[in-house]
Amino acid sequence: MEVVAERLQLVARAKRIALLEALTEGEAGVQELADRTGLTHQNASHHLAPLRQAGILSRRNEGTATLYAIEDWSAWWVIEQIVGLVQSCQEEQGAPSPRE
Repeated sequence: MEVVAERLQLVARAKRIALLEALTEGEAGVQELADRTGLTHQNASHHLAPLRQAGILSRRNEGTATLYAIEDWSAWWVIEQIVGLVQSCQEEQGAPSPRE
């Protein structure tokens, strides 16, 4: 159970969820991800590192660029399940969706 809790804590940050969502479109460099998510380059890099270390993301070099991609889609699947649950609850209450 500790390992499960640690894994959930790793992705349970809005900035990391935003980075993962951006990566569902395909691999991207840090600056592109920062631009897509509204983060600074340094902040995006700070949040990508633990996701890569945990094996959720992969990283490869292409020339001078470092590209990230989702390696373990199970983390994104869990996020999508929670988004669906939150949307369902909010629709019942007439609240805006969690992505707004």
